[in-house]
Amino acid sequence: VANKCAQPAIAANITTMSDKMKAIQYNKNKSGEDFADVLQMVSIPVPKASPGLAIVKIAATSSNPIDFKVLQGHYTAMWSMPLPFTVGYDFSGTIYEVDKADESKWPVGKDVFGVQWGKGKHDEGDMPAGGAFAQYITVPVSRLSVKPAGLSHEAAASSALVGTTAQQIVKRCVGVTKDDKVLILGGATAVGMIAVQLAVQIGAKVFTTASPRNKDFVESLGDGITTIDYHAEKWWELDATKGVDSVIDCAGEEGGWEHAQKVLEPVGNFVSIAALDVGFDPKGHAPRNYASFHAFSNDPDAQDEISAALVAGTIKIPLVEPSYPFSEQGAKDLLIAQAKGAHTGKLVMKIE
Repeated sequence: VANKCAQPAIAANITTMSDKMKAIQYNKNKSGEDFADVLQMVSIPVPKASPGLAIVKIAATSSNPIDFKVLQGHYTAMWSMPLPFTVGYDFSGTIYEVDKADESKWPVGKDVFGVQWGKGKHDEGDMPAGGAFAQYITVPVSRLSVKPAGLSHEAAASSALVGTTAQQIVKRCVGVTKDDKVLILGGATAVGMIAVQLAVQIGAKVFTTASPRNKDFVESLGDGITTIDYHAEKWWELDATKGVDSVIDCAGEEGGWEHAQKVLEPVGNFVSIAALDVGFDPKGHAPRNYASFHAFSNDPDAQDEISAALVAGTIKIPLVEPSYPFSEQGAKDLLIAQAKGAHTGKLVMKIE
């Protein structure tokens, strides 16, 4: 029996849309130098909108270290990872189809961006995860932000995951305040560069590790930043870093938590987004106020904050040129470049 109360989906040019779309997927996890060989361009059914779930036509996506780490199978014991899996979390595009119940806030044609990720973990119940290396994506409307008119799709797609992560670790996890002494490991990483800018703007005294190649760039992110050449110096042995209020690990340095305890104040904070040795209980290392691994948690309010700062010019995230094409080889090249980590800024793929 038909449900006479069901609301129809609203779509743009639905009669001209194919029932198939292109996507970059893998059917098995693979490590090693040739890990990207498992990526394939496939043709799969175009998703459909339903209550609480919109279809976004993707204009741009970007890569993150988590993309190749998930592909390589690093987190299969922690997260549900059904295969085949469509790569990618960051996206920016246009609402293509939406349920009638969601149309007033998320009308067809509105430019949006976000991260296809859960609250504090990769998978969240039966909600979708990943899927941004594709022409269309099914997204819970609760994960969407409106793309500011002054921000390109490429910039928006490069800001959501790293910007939200930086906002969470700086402002919520360790709670940086004015005049704090803060050490950020990996100041030239995508999350690290935003964390540096946020901490400086709060009024903290910021120290950060960086290679000689990135020294000038990192020091351009704000006033009074002190860079430490991690090739030449052991930051945990320097007098300048003694007595820091917080250590923010954006690099996943081996022994980072062990070394951090040598420079932190007795109640000082430690957070890592890349190493697990500190554990998962923020209050588990008393008397420290906070010491834990932090997993990204979807937060459109943080996305909005970072995108507004990008438009205002108070935060910068450089985009690496040229962007990568939406093709099987383009996806392979993108993730290989991401894994090598020789770039400064965000790697982008345009979906055309």
